[in-house]
Amino acid sequence: MSEGRLAGKRILGVFAHPDDESYTMGGCIARYSAEGCAVTMLTFTRGEAGQIGGGSDATKETLGQVREAELREACRTLGCADVRVVGTPDGGTQNTEEGVQTIVDVIEELKPDLVITMEPGGVTRHPDHIAVSAMTRTAVERTCDKGYPRKLFFTAWPAAAFQAFMKLLADRDIQWISPDDPLYPQGAPDQTIAALVDVMPWIDTKRAALKAHVTQSDEIINWCPEDIFATSMGVESFQRMWPSKTAGEIPAEDLFEGIA
Repeated sequence: MSEGRLAGKRILGVFAHPDDESYTMGGCIARYSAEGCAVTMLTFTRGEAGQIGGGSDATKETLGQVREAELREACRTLGCADVRVVGTPDGGTQNTEEGVQTIVDVIEELKPDLVITMEPGGVTRHPDHIAVSAMTRTAVERTCDKGYPRKLFFTAWPAAAFQAFMKLLADRDIQWISPDDPLYPQGAPDQTIAALVDVMPWIDTKRAALKAHVTQSDEIINWCPEDIFATSMGVESFQRMWPSKTAGEIPAEDLFEGIA
């Protein structure tokens, strides 16, 4: 039996690929798990079309299996024991009725207080991200009149925070991604952000979870200086789709604000 202020509460995260969860809400998973909340991660693909970075012995044939194992290890590090993989194609996940029903079924099974996915543009405009976000929103529209979830959040990178991150990199002559890259991240309008959660006390746990994704060793976690990583990833940001953010609303510091 879980103990803590959030004992009995539950979060369902819905993402496209292994490591999406750790970058976008790893700190929140660690924080809320430590406070007694049960977290379930529903990941659509196994990431089998991704890159294989240094330090991994995965092959193109084994990459999906290896990345699923990395996902489970990362989630274990964060305190999330319930990890479910749908198995849709990496790079080919579509917004389908079957996918929506998969999410609906999990919501109806778990009756989570919060459902969290990426914002509609998928942060990087990756088609899988966009499809999973759209399916999650549709699924919540079908269940919210039953009383669950209490809130639907979208993970987002506020425009000001993204520009600040890029400036920190430029000041150190660190090259990351070209603005011409089709997956160049898109900052969300700052006024759309409904929650800013300080996860600095869990930044080392978040970093360890990202390190568990060994095949993705060319990603941010492995080349970003630790001080810039902490500064830029120590606050996790969310839009709130359900119930919608009201005009003039001050961003919450806790995703469970208002939930008894």
